[in-house]
Amino acid sequence: MFRFEKRYSSFTVLATVGLAHVLSTKAVEPEDILAPTIGPVVILPHASLAETYNDNVFYLTDENKVDDFVTSISPGVSLQYGQNLLDSNFIGLDYTLTQNWYAENSEINSDNHAVTFAINYQKQGKFKLSGTDSIRLDNTILSGRERSTSFIEGKRLVERSYFNDQYRFDYIFSPKASLYTSLSYDAVDYDEKPHYYYTDVFGGRTPYALYDISNLQGALGFGWQAFPKVKLYGGGFYGRTSVERNLSNMGVRPDSDFGGGFIEADGDFGEKLTGRIRGGYQTREFDGYANKKNTESHSLPVFQAELEYQFTPKRKGTLTYTREGRVSVQSPDWAYSADLISLNMTQEIGTLDNLFADAQLTYELDDYDTRDRQDQRISANAGLTYHFNSWSKFQANYNFSLYDSNQGNIDYTVNRVMLSLSVGY
Repeated sequence: MFRFEKRYSSFTVLATVGLAHVLSTKAVEPEDILAPTIGPVVILPHASLAETYNDNVFYLTDENKVDDFVTSISPGVSLQYGQNLLDSNFIGLDYTLTQNWYAENSEINSDNHAVTFAINYQKQGKFKLSGTDSIRLDNTILSGRERSTSFIEGKRLVERSYFNDQYRFDYIFSPKASLYTSLSYDAVDYDEKPHYYYTDVFGGRTPYALYDISNLQGALGFGWQAFPKVKLYGGGFYGRTSVERNLSNMGVRPDSDFGGGFIEADGDFGEKLTGRIRGGYQTREFDGYANKKNTESHSLPVFQAELEYQFTPKRKGTLTYTREGRVSVQSPDWAYSADLISLNMTQEIGTLDNLFADAQLTYELDDYDTRDRQDQRISANAGLTYHFNSWSKFQANYNFSLYDSNQGNIDYTVNRVMLSLSVGY
């Protein structure tokens, strides 16, 4: 381990210094390489190199931890159609490949892919259309709530795909009144192989897997400029959760319908305080089983808030809180409430606008109220970012993660230290 640590630490330092030197050369303009244009299309290549020490790469209990060094390279390219980089009307497409190499556990080396599409178009005083589509193809180890209470094969990679689509259309009747509609879709699709095994009293093992879950939701609402700097929104939403199994021996689980209403305040709440606050109520009705006529329901208040406070010109803090209802990927007839609160602080250091410090603390509680199960997640991050210029930066980051459940032996803690160099606009 020590020989590898020394060799790869030297590699990372030399690569970082070498790339920074080459990219700082003024023989050509950076825009010629990092932001060339073909007609109205801007091409934005980007790449990052990271070296991470991880003291628990398999997300095992503390007494079984296995540490390793991970080298990650993430090349990618973005295409943006618009008049310029800051144009409010644009169409964008991005592809990023992330390759991870583990020093002593090469069986979990992986390639992960991400594609993102974005569109924004507005006609001043008339309407606005915005939307994003993203696809992630991951091949990594299960962690957090995806793990089973009987998880025993910690080294197995699980392929899965994540889909997320968000679209919104605002129609403006007057400077004070508007109407909007939105459509969203999110899904996770796991590979059709055993993800873990249940062990019986005789030592026999039964293969099992997580369920594929997708959510389709539509919303309709209005906006009203009630105050000079605060706009109120209100409306309702309705959606459906669909479930598919990945193994024939898995039990059939019901789909469900959910819906509710909300009211939201968005704008400036003071001289230094901005953000949005949304409150509402959600109810979910599960379909009846084939051998069961009655349905089960799950209802709860829902809440979202994102508030930013500008302490000084160089320091700001952001507080985020979300409460929502979800279904379990282990057994989608389990509905649970998820509460997440996050605090982020950013501080600019010096007078050159190129050195920043940030810290974030996040707490999440998943409460399966009908199953007497609670899962807790705590994450803490602290880092420094140094911008060489507008197109390259160096980052040093520390991350701590804790996962705790009152059911099953799936608790773990993870410490990570990462150094990275990024190039690209």
